Amino acid sequence: MDLTQIPLFKAMAKKLAWLGARQNVLAENVTNANTPGFRPSDVKPIDFGKLLSGQGGGPLQLVATSPGHIATPPNGGTPDAQKVATSGPIQLEDQMMKVSDTATQYAFTTTLYQKQIALIKEALGH
Repeated sequence: MDLTQIPLFKAMAKKLAWLGARQNVLAENVTNANTPGFRPSDVKPIDFGKLLSGQGGGPLQLVATSPGHIATPPNGGTPDAQKVATSGPIQLEDQMMKVSDTATQYAFTTTLYQKQIALIKEALGH
């Protein structure tokens, strides 16, 4: 059974990929907090309502902001995330709050994924 053909699983997989990309960008921000001239970034939010309704559009790519910064993977970690620069200096407290929120969302989404797998197994009598 290919779970990627089920819209809910497809949406959860995209959200997990987006959360992973966001965690990478936030880690880059914290790592470069003391780098002169470094501008913090975040990952452009995905409209998961549109994603669930099938209006998600094509894949987005990360955009490099400076060749001197820590590089992201060639595909940016995920095809569904777009890195965007934010204004102002890095506030470590703000970055850590975003890291915490991202981790919470990741845990929630993985729990939901596991519950849906268990529900399918139950329906199949396994």
